[in-house]
Formats: sequence, C-alpha cells, structure tokens
Amino acid sequence: MPLIPPLLYVLLLAGGVGLGLPGGVLVVSAGVLYGGSLGLAVVVAGESIGLVLNWQLCRGVLRPRIQRWLERQRRGRRLRRLLQSPASLDLMLLLRLALIPMNLVNASCALSPTPWRPYALASLVLVPRFAVLVQAGAVGAEASRGSLSPLAIASRAIALAATAAVLLILGRRLRQALVRSDTEKQLETTAGDSE
Repeated sequence: MPLIPPLLYVLLLAGGVGLGLPGGVLVVSAGVLYGGSLGLAVVVAGESIGLVLNWQLCRGVLRPRIQRWLERQRRGRRLRRLLQSPASLDLMLLLRLALIPMNLVNASCALSPTPWRPYALASLVLVPRFAVLVQAGAVGAEASRGSLSPLAIASRAIALAATAAVLLILGRRLRQALVRSDTEKQLETTAGDSE
C-alpha cells in the first residue's frame, strides 16, 4: 500500500501544475510509489486537471503576476514573442515536446491569443514524456529492491534513449523556429524604423 493514496496524489500534482510549480519530481515519484501503469494514470489525471487550472489562473486572476514573471525570464520573453499571434498546432506540438520547463510553456501559451482547443490537443503529446518519467521512477524503485532483470533494464534503456533522441530533435526544431521568429521581428522593427 503506497504512503499517499492515489487520489490525494492526483490532487497534489494538479495543484502544483495549476500553480505553475515544477512537477518533474512528482511525476517520477508517481512511478516510485505506484509503479508504471497506475503511476502513469495518476500523473495523466493530475496533469490534466492541473493544466486546466493553470490555464484559467494565467488567463484570469494571476495574469498580471504571470506576465511580470515571464518578462524576467529570458526564455519566457522569447516564448512570449513567438506566441504573439495564435499558435499553429505544429508549433504547439513542438512547444509541448521541447525540453523547455513546462511551467514556462504553460504560462506563455495561456497568455497568448492561442485558443484552448489547440493547446489542450497538443498537450496530449505529453503522455509519452510522462510515461518515460514515470517508468524511470518505477525502474528505479524496482532496481533498489533488486527485482529488475538485465533484459528489462536493457529494453527500458533503449526506449528511454529513443525518446530522448526524439525530444532533442524536436528541441532543435523549436530553437530554429525561435531564431527565425527573432530574426523576422528584428527585420520588421528595422523596416518600421526606416519608414
């Protein structure tokens, strides 16, 4: 029996995500506490509730505070510039998969003119990312108990490496999109100044 009931863990994770707190440790810990399958279910439920809560808070009562926080963050400023107009689904998918802190992406998307539906749809691609983190926690717990076979370790290591490679490639694409966006903005500013 886990130390924390799964429903309570869902609520803790949802609250953390809703308030924009980094939740990576909680995601990995779900794997430690509940194993791979139940841990992933707990994380998906908590993250889903938390993303809705975060969206509402960022667009509502916390908007001025979140805007100031993003302006103090270099990546936050870049994301805000990138998201000055509604984001395409492709861009949303890249942002969700990129290795950028999720609280920055969540807040930047919520403050942008991007509608809820593409944001929510793109957020579904986070499930494999959560699965990798939950599995890392579950594997760590199994390894600490000495109940992990060499074949299980090898197969999970290969899956983790493949997922990491995909995330790195997507991160590079996003970085290129950010650089293009910055260059276009500078050209527009320069053209506007010369008129």
